[in-house]
Amino acid sequence: MFRWPGVPSPRAYMHELADFAELLSWKQGSASATTVVRDLGRLAENEYSEGVPEEEEIPRDVEDAFREIERRIEASNGGYPFEFNANGTVLYPIQSTDDARYLAYKYMLLSTRIDMKKSKIHAGLDGTELLERLAAVAARQYLGERAESMIFGTSEDSPDFPAKINLLCHRLEEGGGFVERGANARRMKDDKLDVVAWTPFADRREAKLIAFGQCKTGTNWISQVTQLQPDKFCSKWFQSQPAVNPVRMFFISEALSSVDWRNQSVDAGLLFDRCRIIDYCVGLDGAILQSLGNWTTAAAKATGLPS
Repeated sequence: MFRWPGVPSPRAYMHELADFAELLSWKQGSASATTVVRDLGRLAENEYSEGVPEEEEIPRDVEDAFREIERRIEASNGGYPFEFNANGTVLYPIQSTDDARYLAYKYMLLSTRIDMKKSKIHAGLDGTELLERLAAVAARQYLGERAESMIFGTSEDSPDFPAKINLLCHRLEEGGGFVERGANARRMKDDKLDVVAWTPFADRREAKLIAFGQCKTGTNWISQVTQLQPDKFCSKWFQSQPAVNPVRMFFISEALSSVDWRNQSVDAGLLFDRCRIIDYCVGLDGAILQSLGNWTTAAAKATGLPS
């Protein structure tokens, strides 16, 4: 997995090369298959081509990456911050700021490709926590107009784990509250639960659609997709099990191609990658946008991108 401002390896996956093309477009103002090949260091210049390879010299994986970008444009449902020229050969950043999702996409692009273990803090903000805020919006909008959501992992309303559980059960009107099980329970941070969303009924009875979500920036998330098990979480920390077991959601800042989508989804549950999050993040509020803008501007500047 490559880290910006480095370049992908010769064995890079299609979605990695697509990210690289987007970052080049952001940095240079445009990116074509030729410039991607050049910046990958694969371009063999000669006196005839003058640095521009013949059409057949464009590697298939780079061509596949540009087809992946076409898929992203559709999957992002109007929230993709880049566009092709009329011929579909050059990728440009969209200069308009009419859609707030453009900023959210660029935040997730950066929080995938920079080292989020060493460089997650920018402008005094933790970039991993911003994904939780986006996930809470996406989950709520996906479940419908009456749905509600709560950020559990970094909740400022509840300073410790038992208080978080009590607040969650209160809002869900299920679970009964925190139950003490084990000496380490009160030192627990979030037990892999980052975001909760649910769709209530007017009767306020038990048995509703509840979703538990885990969020991961960066690229090292595959080994963690099965960590959050909602039924086991509730069995450990709730006084009573919800009438209907919560479904599992997994949110990542990375944009995945269709190649291995089904297998990853089987393991992860309801999988939201970058494009799916963008699809359901319409109408982001000012507070989220301010934080996204501050973090992304600082992270871009630190990695040689125009802010």
